[in-house]
Amino acid sequence: MIRLGAVALLMFLVHPLDGRAQDTVETAPGAAARQAMEKAGAFFRDRLGVHGTYVWRYSLDGRRREVEGGSAAPSVGWVQPPGTPAVGAAFLRIYEATGDAQWLDAAHTVAAALVDGQLMSGGWHFSIETDPDERENWCYRSRDIEAKACQRIKDNRSANRTVLDDNTSQSVFNFLIWFDEANGGKDRSVREAIDYGLGQLTRVQYRNGAFPNFFSTGAPGADVETASHASMPASWSPDWQKPETPPYFIVNDNVPRDTGRLFLSAYKTYRNPDYLKAAMRLGDFLVAAQLPHPQEGWAQQYDRTLQPVWGRKFEPPAVVSRETAGSIDFLLELYQASNKARYLEAARSAGDWLSGARLPDGTWARYYELNTNRPLYVDNDNRVTFEPVNLLTHYGMKGEFEIPLTLARLARVLRGERPTEPNLWISPADDLGPDQLQKDAAVLMATQDPEGRWADGEWVDGKRFVDAVFVLARHAAIQDDAEQ
Repeated sequence: MIRLGAVALLMFLVHPLDGRAQDTVETAPGAAARQAMEKAGAFFRDRLGVHGTYVWRYSLDGRRREVEGGSAAPSVGWVQPPGTPAVGAAFLRIYEATGDAQWLDAAHTVAAALVDGQLMSGGWHFSIETDPDERENWCYRSRDIEAKACQRIKDNRSANRTVLDDNTSQSVFNFLIWFDEANGGKDRSVREAIDYGLGQLTRVQYRNGAFPNFFSTGAPGADVETASHASMPASWSPDWQKPETPPYFIVNDNVPRDTGRLFLSAYKTYRNPDYLKAAMRLGDFLVAAQLPHPQEGWAQQYDRTLQPVWGRKFEPPAVVSRETAGSIDFLLELYQASNKARYLEAARSAGDWLSGARLPDGTWARYYELNTNRPLYVDNDNRVTFEPVNLLTHYGMKGEFEIPLTLARLARVLRGERPTEPNLWISPADDLGPDQLQKDAAVLMATQDPEGRWADGEWVDGKRFVDAVFVLARHAAIQDDAEQ
């Protein structure tokens, strides 16, 4: 037996596997997908990172870097999704899919950059400055500066401004929590940043449970008495009314959903009851801010009377479909964590309104007029209109807004089913079935260039990279399971 094994080994060394057999080994189910995601990850890590930070998109030669609103300076990293935390999450997903520690190290580099960019206020601004001289104009915790020194920074109004808008700071926390778990809690600075930041967030939570979408030292208007339940105004102006006197309570851009999910994730990971309490206070705000029957959805912004009011020039007081769906999602997750029926009841009644608001073509208007429930739009001249013509192009006025997925989740919960727990990092790939994953993975592997990029014309897009990694990772896992 030993002699036969030695002979076989010798024959292999002299006559290696023929090309067809080699191809079979290299393209075993899941292997090609892992190779593609590692190649893409290496390109981002080795060619595009700036001290562990990333931006939204890059020119093919890497010289131009773009973020929301234009180009980014060479020393600036972007936080707002799909920025630096999203790329770090992609590295973590590659690590999970491959077990290769180099990707945990890559994620660690991102985590360290984000810890360095945490503000004294507890969260993160849209961007992070990596240039040592420019960092003097920011109130980063890592600088160990006192509050008075922070206040003396006059040339940067955003020096200590935490952003919850657009899932900005929440995405950082979610990534850091995931990294801390994957890394076995070995980097104390990461856990300290999480604990410090979440503590600061709970301190700025309004008494009614809402969160400000921007803050530096405290929640604007926190000492003002507010109404206990939402109501409809007798009338509303179609002309923009500039918000001036806080507090304003924000549901826009799904700030409550993203912040609530963060606290639920932190609670499930660290079992700190304060995190569940913060999530429940936020859930109670949504219950209080839910508009009365028969329009039991939510508005984008409320004033101290808990009535819908204008936000920006293209955000009229109205019932909103997109944020209503987001609020339902969070309330369902909060119901599962707390077993409090009030959250499920609010989600159910909102789902009833949302189902009835569907347009004949199967989509939804973003806005519905208060009291009449007529679909409401804003055109390219920022004028309110009831006609879906010449609609605003930079702000979705009509679409599915992932509402069918939300209504399907609600239906499952109402049937008594327990939905799948959301991941620490939520990706569009989470909702794809095996057949669609296989199709998408095949396209990704066929269109990846030799350097590991997916180029869109003259640009390499960070979101496309991140989404691709999560598709390929899920596809690889399904293929591996099928082989077992």
